[in-house]
Amino acid sequence: MIASVRWGDALAIGLATTLVATAFALAYSPGEEPTHLVVTQAGNEPRKYRLDEDRLVEVNGVAGTTEIEIRQRKARCLRSPGSNGICEAAGWLERHGDMAVSLPNRLVLQVRGSGTHFDSMHY
Repeated sequence: MIASVRWGDALAIGLATTLVATAFALAYSPGEEPTHLVVTQAGNEPRKYRLDEDRLVEVNGVAGTTEIEIRQRKARCLRSPGSNGICEAAGWLERHGDMAVSLPNRLVLQVRGSGTHFDSMHY
């Protein structure tokens, strides 16, 4: 036997569907355009590099030199003195909030845009 759907049930189903669809659209919508790479090293002031200028950046650290490549509005850790290759394994950083870490040189690379960004780790 099939029970009929009452108007209140239909309203609740409609509102729940709208809420889920809106949350999905907001969570997976493209974020702001990244504009720069911030390189933070322990004991030093953060340095900013524009992503619209292709370049190779070398950062000297306690364990050696970390090479950072900026090309086509993306950045990556090209070479780092770490034996595990954690920094290189991060690949291309292209979205706002993407990050790579070079532990031996105490170095963090992070792509940022002009505004604030929602980060679930800091919510």
